[in-house]
Amino acid sequence: MLLEAIVICVLVTLGVIYFTSRKMWYTIGLTLLYQIKYHYIGFIYHLDDLFNARYNKTDLPIVPNKVAILTGGSRGIGAEVVKKLLQCDMEVIIACRTTTIGEKLILDIRRSGIARGRAKVYKLDNSSFESVREFVKKIKADYDRIHILINNAAIMFGPYKETIDGFEEQWAVNYLSHFLLTSLLLPLLKAGGIPGDCSRIINITSVAHYISDIDFASINNSSKNTFCTQAAYGQSKLAQTMFTITLQKLLIDKLLNVLVYSVHPGIVKTELFKNTLMGKNKWMMFKWKTPDQGATSIIYAALNKDIERKGGIYISNCKEAAIPSLALEEQIRKQLFELSLKQVQLNDFFQYL
Repeated sequence: MLLEAIVICVLVTLGVIYFTSRKMWYTIGLTLLYQIKYHYIGFIYHLDDLFNARYNKTDLPIVPNKVAILTGGSRGIGAEVVKKLLQCDMEVIIACRTTTIGEKLILDIRRSGIARGRAKVYKLDNSSFESVREFVKKIKADYDRIHILINNAAIMFGPYKETIDGFEEQWAVNYLSHFLLTSLLLPLLKAGGIPGDCSRIINITSVAHYISDIDFASINNSSKNTFCTQAAYGQSKLAQTMFTITLQKLLIDKLLNVLVYSVHPGIVKTELFKNTLMGKNKWMMFKWKTPDQGATSIIYAALNKDIERKGGIYISNCKEAAIPSLALEEQIRKQLFELSLKQVQLNDFFQYL
């Protein structure tokens, strides 16, 4: 009887593994592959940050008449970007999910001795398209032009979760919400740009775009049963890079005085890594960039005059860097752009101009 029971248990277990767990084993294998890729690319670009540290610097020009919007500006790299923009005597709109954190940041910045600039906090939840539209409605009521839009808000390596709009969370927060936000704010960005001093859109990406792919099947049919969080994060960042190139070409065709850049801040020690091995063992982050150093390339892209009319480039350590080969494939970029329009329910990216 005992032998029969053991045989039955073994057969049932093997059957379960063979018939119902193939997707699980695929996901485990994909996860391990991406972990290897991330550790490799992270190590290479950590060395790149160290080697190119002497280039990672930029001026903070005084531009009191400019208005900037920064998503995810209440903490981490975003908070340091806010600080630097205020030092430029700009008006800075902190778009964040928890406004009390944004208000506290402003108080802390003022207490640190930075008195220049004006700062306001508006609620924006990047996981909700309704929140994006409500945010833009309020901005349009209060402003007639915007000069800089920094699409910075991001989450990384969380468990599978769908937003209220039905999209995988990293895809929606890191990419789709910024796609929609940029389209809705184009009238104000158009009004803010003039020849020789264009408005600028900064899409924050990552070196993860070098090791990632655009998997249209997973985008259209995301499922927790086949979900690899590392692949999803990299895909969202590659999409940001592709969006930058596509949008710049369209802006040129429309003869608009608006430039777009994608920026990799560097391998930066922030809470974004809380779900990683390094985040749980902070000693492994030794010699990583600080949030202040990570903010530098973003400010460079937003304000440096040397890159005026060089829209579409990818910037790392305040230098133009190589764009991943997949992002140069026009057909994939076109397919992604058309899918994005459909997902955020836009008929035309320029429909609000």
